[in-house]
Amino acid sequence: MTHPDPRLPIGPIPLLARTPGTPTEVAARMDAAVQDWHDLLAATPHERLTARPHPHGWTVAQLAHHTADAHAHGLSRLKYALTTSGYVVQPFDQDAWLTLPDATLPVGDALDLLRVTKRRWTTLLRTLNPEQLDTTLTHPQEGPQTLWNLTAKHDWHLRHHLAQARLALTGTP
Repeated sequence: MTHPDPRLPIGPIPLLARTPGTPTEVAARMDAAVQDWHDLLAATPHERLTARPHPHGWTVAQLAHHTADAHAHGLSRLKYALTTSGYVVQPFDQDAWLTLPDATLPVGDALDLLRVTKRRWTTLLRTLNPEQLDTTLTHPQEGPQTLWNLTAKHDWHLRHHLAQARLALTGTP
């Protein structure tokens, strides 16, 4: 059996249905994904954290730190867009961030950040009026997008890198 492309083990970012129940569904997926991150890494010996899903991919530890950083960025972008008219995203160089000393902290620190950030994300998703997700922000490289798009991206992102970590550790996403 062939494995999916390790660069996109769960495929591309899907569009979200713009229905009143969708934000709650996304929050539930985020809850599950973060729990799966914790379960996977709690069962992983330290020496296995250097495994990679493909030869040029990040290590499992780097995937964990990147996922936590990106989820925190996504939360900030969501909050800025909700409170700042015409908000323009400040991109970050994800590869450069992984060269900073905090990327060498134990993966438990990345999981702590991910857990707390997810809690704030899911609180907002479960309590926002779905029309608020029609708010637009602008990403300098990706152009204008709604918070529906941002939410879809971060919902996918949690599960995408989790699948890469699973692929690196178990051979299956």
